[in-house]
Amino acid sequence: MFIIGEFIDRIFLSHPAWKSIRARKENLQRLLRKAIAAQRKLDRKPALLDVASGSARYLLDVLREEGMGDVDAVCRDLDEHSLDIGRGEATKHGLSSVCFVCGDALCANSLNNVRPKPNIIIASGFYDWIPEEEVVRKSIRLIYELLTEGGCFLFTNLIKQTHLEMAQAVFPGLNGKPLQLFPRPAEMINSWVEAAGFKILETSNESTGCYSSTLAQKPPRP
Repeated sequence: MFIIGEFIDRIFLSHPAWKSIRARKENLQRLLRKAIAAQRKLDRKPALLDVASGSARYLLDVLREEGMGDVDAVCRDLDEHSLDIGRGEATKHGLSSVCFVCGDALCANSLNNVRPKPNIIIASGFYDWIPEEEVVRKSIRLIYELLTEGGCFLFTNLIKQTHLEMAQAVFPGLNGKPLQLFPRPAEMINSWVEAAGFKILETSNESTGCYSSTLAQKPPRP
């Protein structure tokens, strides 16, 4: 049975949908390292905020790397189960500078109470779940206002939707409804980010063309 299970796992994890998700994670982590380096270059202690983090495994993996001991991180989400998983992983690896708290990514008052004040804000996978353009644009404006000058905004975007049936079998939808995702061209969401006042530093697409990852910056003071 173990051999059969291992064979099934290998097939499942080699599925194109999972390959694109793993590639998105790698791009996200690479850009996160660049954002951290950018804040250090400004003589700042990196302070991260993930506005809708889930368990934030991608972030915990980066913070476990050598030389990341100066980074503080706040991970917020409305899903307490995912936050509990993240807390457990952070504790397991001795990451005392990471905290997981319940919070609404679209509530300005709640975001303004985050401490330490972030100079890096991340929205990973968050916008894929939101159908309304104005809600996404509202989030981007809130993040711009929250960031200090020179702060970095890192986000991912679903460009095209493939293998929805597999995703629906693995991930729950909202309010008991089937999972729905909302793809957008990278150029579209990047234009909303620029309209909010950010400068796009880099956008990377993984090889299947399903996801983009973008690093933007709130312009430093002259």
